[in-house]
Amino acid sequence: MLPLIKSFLKEFQQNLRLRIGSGIIIIILVTYVILELNDYRYRLQQDYHNANTQLAQLQTVATQKQWLDRATEIQPLLTQLEARLWQANTKGLAQATFQKWFNEQVNLTKINKARLTVDPAIEVEHYTYLWQVTAQLEGQFESTKINNLLLAIAQNIQMTVTERFDILPSATNPRFTLIITAYFQKP
Repeated sequence: MLPLIKSFLKEFQQNLRLRIGSGIIIIILVTYVILELNDYRYRLQQDYHNANTQLAQLQTVATQKQWLDRATEIQPLLTQLEARLWQANTKGLAQATFQKWFNEQVNLTKINKARLTVDPAIEVEHYTYLWQVTAQLEGQFESTKINNLLLAIAQNIQMTVTERFDILPSATNPRFTLIITAYFQKP
C-alpha cells in the first residue's frame, strides 16, 4: 500500500493536469458543501420564523377573554344539533332504522326500478359519540319523483346529509344515484 501512495504522490507532483483537475474537484466539492449548508440555514430560518408566527398567533388567541362567552353562547346550538341526531342503541339498530326510514321514503315517492343498499354503521372519526350509516339509492330518473324524495330528505327532523347525487342521462332510460348519510348518537 505504501508504494502505491508514493507512486501517486510522485505522479501528482510531476503532472500539472492532475493537480489542476484535483484542485477543480476540491473547489466544486467545497462549493457544494457551502451551498448545502446555506440551504440548510435558510430552511432553519424559515422554520423558526413560521414557529414564531404561529406562537404569536396562539398567544394572541389565548389572551382573548371571550372564549368562555362563546362557549356559553354556542351551547344552545349544540343542544339543537344533538336533538336532530338519529337515536339507536346498537349499530345494527342504527342501520335497520335508517334503512326502514329511507325505504319508506322511496316507496312513498314510487321511484321505478329502485335499488337501495345500506352500509353497516361505522364509528365517526374524531367524534366517538357518533355512528354513521350511509345508504345508496339507484333508480330510474323521473324529476318529480326525485324532487319529492329530496324534499322528504331535506324536511326530515333527523339530520341526513346528501353526500352525492348523480344523474346518468340517457335518451330512453335516464338513471340516478343518490348517496346519503345519517348520524346516530350512541346511547
